[in-house]
Amino acid sequence: MCGPIKPATHGGRRYFLLLVDDSSRFMWLRLLTAKDQAAEAIKEIKARAEMETGKKLKVLRTDRGGEFNSEEFARYCAGEGVGRHLTAPYSPQQNGVVERRNQTVVGMARSMLKAKGMPAAFWGEAVSTAVYILNRSPTKSLEDKTPFEAWHERKPDVAHLCTFGCIGHVKVTRPNLAKLEDRSKPMIFLGYKAGSKAYRLYDPVERRVHASRDVVFDEAASWD
Repeated sequence: MCGPIKPATHGGRRYFLLLVDDSSRFMWLRLLTAKDQAAEAIKEIKARAEMETGKKLKVLRTDRGGEFNSEEFARYCAGEGVGRHLTAPYSPQQNGVVERRNQTVVGMARSMLKAKGMPAAFWGEAVSTAVYILNRSPTKSLEDKTPFEAWHERKPDVAHLCTFGCIGHVKVTRPNLAKLEDRSKPMIFLGYKAGSKAYRLYDPVERRVHASRDVVFDEAASWD
């Protein structure tokens, strides 16, 4: 768990929860408005991971934060047959894999925001994109395989990766365009839409996030 982070995202999120599979190093990220949402996020990630693999979660290693240490969550884990490993107080090194990944994700997000002059309130999009990229990047701990490949047992497609914060010219799909109207609209690339091949882009005029597959990117251009 990382946070509270200031400023909050445009959706009011102040925390992010990062889970890392110890074997594959594959990561899951959830943006949260409050710490007490962590337990439900873990349950949701657990259900999805078990559905994907057909395997059951055996051990959950966390620190002793109250969001992980409630009686209700302890009963849930016991009922699901999930063993709990709690780190000693003030000993983050005992949960070293996820602690290092947290630092890497935050560092990447900070660099991505600064590189393109993005407002800090877009940190949620930046950490989400950082996790997406890291899951598809080779790591020495897997002998230069990617976490995606170790988890899904197939190589990831990376041809669609683009520079965070660059300008994307999004096709205007509104019907009956006038002959002189623009056929595309410039927006800011924020990342990748989960469960689809669409990109997420921010329209600074409408102040809305759009999803589109019909985009031409100018990776040298930026917000500022």
